[in-house]
Amino acid sequence: MKLVYSRVLAAMVLGSSIGFAAEATNLEEVFTQGELSSTVGWFGQHVNAKGDTPNSGFSNGYLNVGFETAPLHGVSVGISGWGSVKTSEKNDDDYKSAIADQSVLSQAYVKIEHEGMGKAVLGRQEVDFNWLTDYIDGVSAEISAVENLVISMAWARKYAVIDIDEISEEFTKLNGSKGIYMLDAKYTPIEALELNPYLYYGDNLLSAYGLKATLNLELSEEIKTSTMAHYVTINSDVGGTKDGAFTQVEQGVELLGAQLALGYIKVDKDGMAGLGTFGDQLPFEEGNHAMDADAKTPYISAAYEIEGVTLATIYGQTKYLDSTSGDKLKEKEFNFSVGYEFMKNLETSLMYVNVDNDVKDDSYNAIKAHVAYKF
Repeated sequence: MKLVYSRVLAAMVLGSSIGFAAEATNLEEVFTQGELSSTVGWFGQHVNAKGDTPNSGFSNGYLNVGFETAPLHGVSVGISGWGSVKTSEKNDDDYKSAIADQSVLSQAYVKIEHEGMGKAVLGRQEVDFNWLTDYIDGVSAEISAVENLVISMAWARKYAVIDIDEISEEFTKLNGSKGIYMLDAKYTPIEALELNPYLYYGDNLLSAYGLKATLNLELSEEIKTSTMAHYVTINSDVGGTKDGAFTQVEQGVELLGAQLALGYIKVDKDGMAGLGTFGDQLPFEEGNHAMDADAKTPYISAAYEIEGVTLATIYGQTKYLDSTSGDKLKEKEFNFSVGYEFMKNLETSLMYVNVDNDVKDDSYNAIKAHVAYKF
């Protein structure tokens, strides 16, 4: 696997030096024509717990600043940092348990890009794949030289979550120092159909083979449909951990601007064999047990935008196997959110979350508010 990645990077470097029309022509333009991105915001949440669990909550202001140089001969450099400051908390450590690091270097990378071929990014970066999301230390590459086909590869050595409501204490190692490899292809044989086969591999950890297929049809100007099927099988290389599997199907329809969807998620009775511990694409705000062993989750969602106001809701019911007692339990989750852009680049949102578990102490309501300005 390492040999494959080395060849790809070598090809990107060589290609960028001979075929990329650089925006910058000298070192001064590299910085003066670079792109600065900044977001300042505030996030707050209050959790009304049930049973004997105490209520909790916190709020924080944050600033995210990033800069990427203009490319010179196809090579650019990017860096971004995230800072957070507590503005309130219900109990001691409510804030610290969520925002474990108040200042973090979220990205620091070198990007090599070749027009018509693709790009490679080396270093700390943000990623968004089926089972590898948030931020990693590693290498990623995207090859788009073949029409209707995009191939993505990544090697993640470390992983962290960095967001408005959660920041990891540090970038933690994945699979020791061996990391996780990912190979992902998106092929569109026809405009309406996307096929997404992929592979994840960790030496002496696991190997996972998946396929996600999405079919989008426009039946009329008022009616559009989206059908998605996703399956992955996981082979564990860890003693005592059984193989696993994950299945998700979803049928969506867009009718007169409203988006409706019915879906179903199922996890193998033996669990996920570790896949999903470095990211997922679940549709719920919480999804506490949707990835547990033998979990079955039907759900329904809806979204609508009117006069700049975005309304979204989802309801799901998860039946899962409790890892401690071995009992079959049920958890219901309901999310409802309202978002509005007051002016250009100034956005606000409010979300209500209700979690109803058979275990009363695991049940709660939450209100989450967010205001952000991008400049």
